[in-house]
Amino acid sequence: MVSPKGLSRTVAVLAAVLLLPAMAEGQELKIGYLDMERLRQSYQGFRDAEEAFEKIAIDVREQVQNRQQEVEMLKQQYEARKTMLTAARRQQDEQNILQKEQELIQFAQTSQMQLAQQEVELTRPLQESIFNVVQTLAKAENFTYIFDAGSLIYVDPLRAQDLTGQVLEELQKEVE
Repeated sequence: MVSPKGLSRTVAVLAAVLLLPAMAEGQELKIGYLDMERLRQSYQGFRDAEEAFEKIAIDVREQVQNRQQEVEMLKQQYEARKTMLTAARRQQDEQNILQKEQELIQFAQTSQMQLAQQEVELTRPLQESIFNVVQTLAKAENFTYIFDAGSLIYVDPLRAQDLTGQVLEELQKEVE
């Protein structure tokens, strides 16, 4: 894990490496930033995607819970009657329970991966739209760099411009 001091040093070096070419060429440095969290909260497309994802996630959670309940019920039934079972039947029931537990674990892991993939599929078009709007804005207004506000440690409001509102407006126009 990187220490906060190490992270700050890394960010400073990265910023210097990125900014030096523009300063060396004598170009005016124009920096903007974008608050992705505010975009996610304000843009209807993200809210719709989040709602669709939540419905899918709820369905998967219910499936996992149902399978957990089945395994628990098998265990309870086994415990209630294991003293009446032959050794061979006990071993068979224990194997069945172990198999069901393994199937549950496998199902939960597979479902988690599918959920992650589903989230990517729902948000990728939105992220591409945002990137296209930012790229168009950057070219039209001659921005040298546009950063995500969530990754910035400090922003000088007199030297960097918040582009979140402009990007949100352009995204809303695309929807209409």
